[in-house]
Amino acid sequence: MIRIQAPHTEVGRSAVIAAARMAVANLGGDGDGCGLVVRLLLDDVGRRSSPEIDDGEIELVITPDGTEVVLELRDRGEPISAEPHTLHPLVSLGVVTGSHAGTDGHGNVTAIHLALQSHHSVEDLTDEEILHAEVAVSTEEVTIRELIEADASSLTRLLYRCYGWSYPNTDLYFPERIVAALRAGTRIGMVAVTSAGEVVAHWGAVFFGPHVVESGSTVTDPRFRHRGIAKSLGEQLLDRLKERSVIGRFREPVLTHTATQEIALKEGAVMVGLRVNRNQALQQVGITNGLMHHRSSVTVAFGVLGDFPVATIFVPEDYAAILRVVLSHSAWPRHIAAPNDRVEAPTQTRAKSSYDAGNQSATIDVHVVGLDLVDEVDAAMDRARRGGAKSIEVHLPTAQPALAELGRGLIDLGLAYAAYLPMLHEDSDVLILQWLDETHVDTSEWHYASDHVEALALAIVSQIHQAQNRATSARRAAARRVSGTVDHRN
Repeated sequence: MIRIQAPHTEVGRSAVIAAARMAVANLGGDGDGCGLVVRLLLDDVGRRSSPEIDDGEIELVITPDGTEVVLELRDRGEPISAEPHTLHPLVSLGVVTGSHAGTDGHGNVTAIHLALQSHHSVEDLTDEEILHAEVAVSTEEVTIRELIEADASSLTRLLYRCYGWSYPNTDLYFPERIVAALRAGTRIGMVAVTSAGEVVAHWGAVFFGPHVVESGSTVTDPRFRHRGIAKSLGEQLLDRLKERSVIGRFREPVLTHTATQEIALKEGAVMVGLRVNRNQALQQVGITNGLMHHRSSVTVAFGVLGDFPVATIFVPEDYAAILRVVLSHSAWPRHIAAPNDRVEAPTQTRAKSSYDAGNQSATIDVHVVGLDLVDEVDAAMDRARRGGAKSIEVHLPTAQPALAELGRGLIDLGLAYAAYLPMLHEDSDVLILQWLDETHVDTSEWHYASDHVEALALAIVSQIHQAQNRATSARRAAARRVSGTVDHRN
């Protein structure tokens, strides 16, 4: 870790930029790209700073992290909830691989991920072909075991055979990123391999804190389908998660077929939501008719693996109806409390935003619900839209009583129910809301494992349309108030 501190003057800023450029270059990254990023960050700090609120010092911490290096800039200017939108083009160009920003109670923290040389090391796939649906089924025996570092290249090849270049989790196309995640302990998985060591099926999990994981990236080579391999992978992965004291896991079964939905339901998971048009279009060999013509949507399921703590949850009434249906299909010790307009809350909301240029999506993660919740979320959404986001998610902590009352206006921002994930935050369950730039949702290729899955999906799609109409009405009402006119259509 490298820590750089300097006064917030032109000389100090120049010194920080030069030091950061040299440090990242020595680590194997793009020093010039780093210098540009730090310059844009410091320009933003300058716009938000004043002698009344800022002590005039900037601090930059540089930390290697697998195939990336993380720049963490701290300042004490006006509070932020998102990185400057001037960085978004650099995300699209690959100079920046990820970012998030927010406050930590002491000041602003902006974290920027830059790629080291290994981050963009692509597997040579010139001798690999995307398989066709009618490929001959293999009877070759396979061995099921844990995913290890030596499997990384073969896993990438499996993904390419099944999806081409359309898989939404693009990290899996880069073997070095897989290796880095395995070494860091943030990813585990089970694979089926042939006697030659070729990976022909995979099911993995990524950790979100010590007790909750997201399991998925389930893929089977078309030559090895219909043999129950995915089911065996899922069962053995489940055993490993229980050994590691994981309490809950969520997954995102696709809507292009019912197989992964059915596996989730048979294993006792509860369907908790639907992420609509969240990722770019994808192609699944033997399942979709080539590359889909629209962005992809997934269901969200959550399963309990260990002792599940009791909790009272607080949600705005606009979203409580769908959540009550979700909870009615579970045995979870969860109770939705009634709103209380006398609940106290801090003045300022604390949130962090991140942007995924590859999928043109953004996430606003709220950790403290303040009196300015709606204004803060609205401002963060506006920045994300200006940065090119087609899908925005807002994550809200349901353990905070103020959410039920202060979140009442969120639907008027066009935010609809997406999902409910217990224990996603270390100290709280999370209600996920979603905004879409295109509210026409094509459900013609969706397949449902049960009537309940279909009813839940269609209820969420309906609320997406309702939220968009509410947002339009709220915008027009605000314009009429300013102009002093009335709505003559009624």
